[in-house]
Amino acid sequence: MKRSFVEARIEAMLEMCARHGVALPPFALWSEAEYRADPAAARRIAERGLGWNIVEFAPGGFASEGLSAFTLRMGDWRGLQTGRGRLYAEKAILAEDGQRTPYHYHIVKTEDIVNRGGARFVVELCKVDRAGAKLKDRFRVVKDVTTLDLGPGDQVRLEPGESLILEPFVAHAFWAEGGATLAGEVSLANDDGADNYFLPPLKPFAPIEEDKPKRYVTVRDHARLVGA
Repeated sequence: MKRSFVEARIEAMLEMCARHGVALPPFALWSEAEYRADPAAARRIAERGLGWNIVEFAPGGFASEGLSAFTLRMGDWRGLQTGRGRLYAEKAILAEDGQRTPYHYHIVKTEDIVNRGGARFVVELCKVDRAGAKLKDRFRVVKDVTTLDLGPGDQVRLEPGESLILEPFVAHAFWAEGGATLAGEVSLANDDGADNYFLPPLKPFAPIEEDKPKRYVTVRDHARLVGA
């Protein structure tokens, strides 16, 4: 994935956020120089995995299997056992028309997926066991305040303003339908590197190819900046 492509997707998401009145925090626009000017803030951003993440789930297949995301806030998941403190997280997500995020599940995290604006957002679901094997069991999820009784592979369509609660071991894939969707995720604080189980597992992401000067900093840049 080229830096120019990453920057174009960030610009597209910024435009979508502006169109739907979703304001991101100022550090969304920080340059590398601004990160270096405030080392304490840079470390906080890196430790919590905050900021931009442009994900291509299959090499060269961003249009069909990809995602643009910005993590606005992330509490300390190590404090979940105490039941106290900042135990919540929030992300903004841009899905292009037909762009799919593959099936994945969480063992710890419960999350609300919210359609913030744009096109319809489709979520396909099934129950899995701890090893990720799909089950034939029926299960229940809550859409806003309504309980839905679902079977494996059933789909829930979210119009703007609607949300869906996803509990642990409910595997889900999602995509935009009929245009781009600006979605949101409100969840327990979590370690994205340890509680995202994709079906099948993902291959390691390729490094960003630096074909132009960097305007925006992404999560893939954090280690180099904080360690510099």
